[in-house]
Amino acid sequence: MNSLLRAVSIGIVATTLTVACSKQTEEPVGDTSAIVEAANVEWNKALNSSDTEALALLYAENAILSAGDGKTLVGRAEIENLFKGFVDGGVHNHTLEVIEVGGSGKMIYQVAKWSAQGAETNGETPTFGGITTNILEQNPDGKWLARSHVWNISQQ
Repeated sequence: MNSLLRAVSIGIVATTLTVACSKQTEEPVGDTSAIVEAANVEWNKALNSSDTEALALLYAENAILSAGDGKTLVGRAEIENLFKGFVDGGVHNHTLEVIEVGGSGKMIYQVAKWSAQGAETNGETPTFGGITTNILEQNPDGKWLARSHVWNISQQ
């Protein structure tokens, strides 16, 4: 009887340890919606005020960005150059409308609708938009930075 009790006890302990160790160790992020909304406000403010340096600092040092053209940019310098070209070309009034957010631990994501206006030409101001997906990562200082940013574009 002692052998059977010992075997059952060992089995229960082993099962409990296996289940406990297999559980995700990442804590859920507090309020992903609030984090994403705050990041979006900061992002829109930087772009709409033509501050491409501040905009680039919202990305991780080795972030990857794809602007829907089949190419990727890596790092803040390339990302800043892209946005400088946009700003110099008259892109303004950028907005984001969140569709979905999620994540856990130090990674969260958003899917959003975006829109912006271009420079006025012949009395018309073009409007562009599309869908964007952004993965944010919390750095050791607690700041959320874009790790990956991908979007598509269509003239509206």
